[in-house]
Amino acid sequence: MTVSEETYRKVKELTGCNTRILNFKYSGPTDTKGSRVRITDKRFERSKTIPYDHQFSNAAEVAVDYLLSQGWDVVGTNSDVGVIIMGSWDSDKQL
Repeated sequence: MTVSEETYRKVKELTGCNTRILNFKYSGPTDTKGSRVRITDKRFERSKTIPYDHQFSNAAEVAVDYLLSQGWDVVGTNSDVGVIIMGSWDSDKQL
């Protein structure tokens, strides 16, 4: 699932500024890999796949915990559409 232009517009209306949005998606286990979460940054066309940490109850919490540990400015999430809202749109920080 990707973030539509309408979603970006709605986030801008809610926050009053251009925010950066990352997508996340849960992938279940396979025969060779455990559960994981993929975080995608469309701005730089990059993604990062991280192992699912079962101390958390959902993929959003896993993704946010990872981003916070890496120094990202997370200001909100929406698990229904799989987005993480960042406070630093102009940041050159990449996954």
